[in-house]
Parts: sequence; structure tokens; C-alpha cells
Amino acid sequence: MIEQLKPNELPWDLLLDADPEKEKVLAYLEQGEGIVWKDNGETLGVLIFVATKNEFEIMNVAVAPQSQGKGIGGLLLEAAFRQIIEEVDSQTQIIIRTGSITSAALHLYQKKGFSEISREKDYFIKNYAEPIYEEGIRLRDQVTLARTIQSLR
Repeated sequence: MIEQLKPNELPWDLLLDADPEKEKVLAYLEQGEGIVWKDNGETLGVLIFVATKNEFEIMNVAVAPQSQGKGIGGLLLEAAFRQIIEEVDSQTQIIIRTGSITSAALHLYQKKGFSEISREKDYFIKNYAEPIYEEGIRLRDQVTLARTIQSLR
């Protein structure tokens, strides 16, 4: 079941799984809105998005390891789309940034209509104090994907 994220119930294990620097997570939590997927009171997924002047950015999407591959990430994205549609005009863009080797996430985002618009070389090396590994490989590049609100209507 999808619920609004409550400030006193932050699922830090999930948030830090998607973005391991707590200071960065705290910064966008202050500006953003969040939703969670709960099952029997346990938070199994989280999504945070932030509005800027011409776009919404999905800052954090995470699903508990034991619940991955069950559609929770897709349901969180669809719920976020519904909230965003109510707040903006059709020219607004939704963007999401992720690691270049996060194959499951990239597949999900493309399945939900996102297309790659840019790639920043060595982003994770320059912007994170500790190395990040995904699928056993050191994460280096960040991929930015986007879709318009108009394509959701």
C-alpha cells in the first residue's frame, strides 16, 4: 500500500541504499515530497521527488532487497507521476539520475517512459567521499533520464 512519507518514519536503510551520503539525503528531504510502499506495517519501498522551476526530479527510489523484482518500484513511480500531474502543466519535465551500471533501475525507468538525455563522466568519483559499488563494479558515471508530463496524460 502506498502512503505519504512521514518525517518521523524515515526508512534510512532504504534511503541510504540508494544514496549513501546522509547529508545529501537530508538536503533533498527538506525540499521534497516522499511516498512509501508498506506491507503489514513494514516499509519496503521509498521514493523522494523535488520540484524545481521547470521540472521535477526524482531524487531517491529504493526497494528492500527481498522485495525487488515484484513491481514495487514501478508502483512508486506511477504514484509519483499521479501526484506530479496534479501540480504542474504538461510541458514540465520529470528527470531521474542514476548510476550507469544499475541495470535493473535503468530498465525500470526506460520501461516507464524515461529516455537518456545526458551522461556525466566520473560523477560518483568526484562527488562521493567513498567509492560506490554496484553489481561488483565501481560506479563512475551518472546517467540522466527524462520524460515530459505531457507523455503521462
